[in-house]
Formats: sequence, structure tokens, C-alpha cells
Amino acid sequence: MDAVDAIYGRRAIRNFTGQTPPREEIEALIEAAVQAPNGMNRQPWAFVVVEDKAALARFSTAAKAYLMRTMPASSPLHSHREHLVSSDFNIFYNAPVLVVICATDPDPMSAKDCCLAAENMMLAAHDRRIGTCWIGFAEAWLNSAEGKQALGIPESHTVVAPIIVGHAAETPARPHRNTPAVRWVGQPVHTPA
Repeated sequence: MDAVDAIYGRRAIRNFTGQTPPREEIEALIEAAVQAPNGMNRQPWAFVVVEDKAALARFSTAAKAYLMRTMPASSPLHSHREHLVSSDFNIFYNAPVLVVICATDPDPMSAKDCCLAAENMMLAAHDRRIGTCWIGFAEAWLNSAEGKQALGIPESHTVVAPIIVGHAAETPARPHRNTPAVRWVGQPVHTPA
């Protein structure tokens, strides 16, 4: 699969088979992640991999409770309140694996570098026919003292990208994309033939 096919074909997967990808596949995805561009080649990332579905179910419950306790009244997440209070809703969608990408220092550029690593990982997963989804609902709890302790994440690290990984039970259709706003500045450069 070429890069453009991966970009256009990748989907957020929220329904998984019971099959867990082999550890070598997860290692290969992390290896693809660390090929991402990053400022001055500092490579400011660390990875935590959770392969325990029972632990992920507990973490889901804790993360939902944390969100409900700490969510500001103006948060757009209030529209998801019904899901967040439901004991049937698992924010990790019963995925077999969670890969948490953390920035290892407080430099804002490090978080951006981790986002680039996350995109690499998700595209590589799609190429290997493995589904992924970035779980924004988990970020606040994973960055709390309780969440970091539960996963053994150093206090100095910042969780940037919690990504679930597994084999897709179904793949959603391609979502509509709006035409981007583009502002061209300057004159086109034409080179003589």
C-alpha cells in the first residue's frame, strides 16, 4: 500500500474482533512511530503498552468518572454525558491493546512531535490491516496523578496520544471532508523549460 492509499483509507476503528495483534506487530508499529519527523532529532517520546482488557475496562471506568468530576460547564464533552455515565460504554471500545504515546519533556514542540509519531503509527497499522483510534476521552485521566500511577507513567511525562489497537470487526465508511480554506500568497514560480 502506498502512503496516499494509507492516508485516504485509514479509519477510526471502534469495533474490534477478539483477536489480539501479536507483540511483534505492536513493536513494528512503535518502530514506525519513531520514524516521525521531530525537532532537532530529540525524539521526545515514550510508549506505554497495555495488553490487558480487564485493566482497560477498569481504566475506562476511572477515566469516565474523572471526566464527569472535572469537566468544565462549557466543555463540548457535555454532549457525550449520556455515554460517559453509562456503565456499558467502554471508552476503549473493548480493544485488546492500548498504546499511550507520552512526551518526555514539557516543551510544547515535544507534544507536536508525539502527534506526528501517532499519525505514523496509525498509518502503519492501517497498512498492516490493524485498526486504531485515538481516544481523547482518556487523555485527562491518563495525565492525572491517578492515571499516571496506574500505568507507571513518570510524573514528568505528558500523555499526548492514547491509541487503541486491534483487528477491526468492521470498518466505517469514509467520512465527508469539507473543502479546506486555502489562502495563496505570492506569485507562482515558473521555471524556464
